[in-house]
Amino acid sequence: MGMQVVVVATSVAEVTERLGCVAPFAEIFPLPSGFIGVSIPLGVVDDFGEEVVLERISNFQYFDLWAGIWTPPKSK
Repeated sequence: MGMQVVVVATSVAEVTERLGCVAPFAEIFPLPSGFIGVSIPLGVVDDFGEEVVLERISNFQYFDLWAGIWTPPKSK
């Protein structure tokens, strides 16, 4: 299963930058009220590894659409 999340971010550019090498293979799109949608296909998650993808999005507060839960940003 791929990953579909909604992140709290200031811009699509910010999300693209933080996703790094994963970004070209993900759909990243603006949503209302300062949210950004991110859809990462299963093959991309498999190629990069779920841990790598989760590490990239962990800088944001995000809502996992499959799990139905908000995850706070990791501590800096």
